[in-house]
Amino acid sequence: MAVMSTFIRHPDVKLGFLLVVASLLLDMGSSGSSWTLPVSDQLDRSPIAHGLLGLVVGLGSLFVVLAAIWVDRRPSHGMMAVGAGILSVGIVLVTLAGSFWPAAAGLFLVGAGGSAFASLIFYAIVVKGYARFRGTLIGALGLVFGANAGAAAIRNWDSDIPTGWFALVLVLIGGILLYVFLPRWFRVNYQPGPTLRETIAFPGVKARFASAAAVYLLAATVLAAGSIYLRWVTAAAAAAVGADYYAWYQAMALAGGIGALVWGVAADFFPVRWLIIALAALSLPAAAWVWLSDDPVGAALLLSLVRGGLICLPWVLMADLLPKRHFAKLALAVTLLGTLGGFLGPLYWGATIDVWGAGSLIWIAVIESVVLVVVVACRPTDRGIGGLIRWRNKPPRCEDRGLE
Repeated sequence: MAVMSTFIRHPDVKLGFLLVVASLLLDMGSSGSSWTLPVSDQLDRSPIAHGLLGLVVGLGSLFVVLAAIWVDRRPSHGMMAVGAGILSVGIVLVTLAGSFWPAAAGLFLVGAGGSAFASLIFYAIVVKGYARFRGTLIGALGLVFGANAGAAAIRNWDSDIPTGWFALVLVLIGGILLYVFLPRWFRVNYQPGPTLRETIAFPGVKARFASAAAVYLLAATVLAAGSIYLRWVTAAAAAAVGADYYAWYQAMALAGGIGALVWGVAADFFPVRWLIIALAALSLPAAAWVWLSDDPVGAALLLSLVRGGLICLPWVLMADLLPKRHFAKLALAVTLLGTLGGFLGPLYWGATIDVWGAGSLIWIAVIESVVLVVVVACRPTDRGIGGLIRWRNKPPRCEDRGLE
């Protein structure tokens, strides 16, 4: 009993619990992209107006660049609390808006405020302030963000509930929790040190960045292509039995989030590169089951569970490869490059459909697995290929050599 009490009071456990709860509240309350359609419908706007509202949210989200710079230089609780306040103002404007321009202003603030506590910021806090069970916490955050819990919850709220005001309460609670408790349990020394340019110039950093970017880009492409295929399969199965395919989509998203948590826990006990290779190997029988099984929904859930590791393992790999001092800025560059995967995924899926037809999933899985294994196996190390074998002696990270 005393051991359990000591464990619960440990600062790392408190920090992990705070980050997971706060991210869940804030993600449920923000979900900027999910606001555009109901706002557009409420105002009875044209499709182009709906597109403009989505663009406004995206422009506001660009403030994540400033948030990444901030979290690398100084404590983040104040910035995140201010972001929650800005988001709250945006929610009020969106909820009360009776015309296009107030709604657009509110959505811009929703995007700008949400950028202060985007998933990148939470991951950066974990990397800077967590060590022993970092993979578990990254996986838990992957469950929150990867399963898109916020957008799903808002879309599924009952119509009698005032969605905007409920979201406002969630955001305010999340912001207050971070402002009050984060500085108590997240203590990092922001001492003067090498600049970003000096850090990048250090031998090996560029190669590590390129390796992390390659894995992240490939993971984003795999997830995008696989998601399209699985939605296509489940939509056809739902239409055949008259079921609600949207609920099946959410079930797959939840399975992916649970997979992210499971793989994240495993990353605390095994080398992340081995886990990525294991994920690639497990994807093959899972994809074959989707192709051959009479239960496409169950098979799709299994494949989503396996590929949930692609949500968190690239972040764990980045935590190992990128210098901690400038992690948020470098990770932002990696993720911006990774958005290309979101465009390549549909192109890749369409090309395989044209070549191999409806049964192309197994070929998609084979190609993806081979490329993923090659990319991970060819990563840069300080100790050569022996570092993969002697995994207990991990290659020294950049911060271990004076770049922290």
